[in-house]
Amino acid sequence: MVPPQKDGGSRFTQRAKALLRDVALQATVDIVRTRGWAQTRMADIATLAGISKPTLYKYFGSRDELARAYVDREVDLILQTARSELERYPDDPERALTEGLRHIVDDMSRNPLIRAVLTDDAAAASLLPLVTTHGERLLKHSVDEMASIIRAALPGAQPEDVRAYSDTMVRMMISHAILPSPSTEDSVDSMLRVALPLLRDVRGKGTAAQPGASDSNSPMEGQDECRN
Repeated sequence: MVPPQKDGGSRFTQRAKALLRDVALQATVDIVRTRGWAQTRMADIATLAGISKPTLYKYFGSRDELARAYVDREVDLILQTARSELERYPDDPERALTEGLRHIVDDMSRNPLIRAVLTDDAAAASLLPLVTTHGERLLKHSVDEMASIIRAALPGAQPEDVRAYSDTMVRMMISHAILPSPSTEDSVDSMLRVALPLLRDVRGKGTAAQPGASDSNSPMEGQDECRN
């Protein structure tokens, strides 16, 4: 009998750990959205995830470390909408942006991190310290994830343009979430008036920077074609 490959076993272990961590994070999301962060206990998360409390601490060394992971997860859940729209419209970034923004604005209006800033509800307000304490890394994680989405949509775009666009989009979405327009459509329309021209600019720069792009559009080539 051929013994199992060490690399295969290692990959399986890594996948199992990632799955267990994901289950624990989802349990955290479920409990926090019901009770608020202040009433969320590590023991309750472990029970819902089907693991022991020591195992939970093995993956998240402290409650604060779990808080950071939870905040990241909430961001990921919001931006997953944008990824899904990109998968639906892989050849139409503008359509993906339009549909993605519509869903994101709607999702953010119900997101507990946003509600922590806007509401007097005790369960939601208990998350406010997480937002303020981890605000800087929350913004960075959001921009990093948005940049990943933009790179997938516009693989030829320049890195500095992708970063600037992603930062602008995230700050604009947060602004509209905290100080919303009268309706979702109003918010989406306002953001698209800024986002679509910027997207076209980023896309155009990326196309122009591709090898051979300048040659194919050179005036000399146009003159040769006219002569022929």
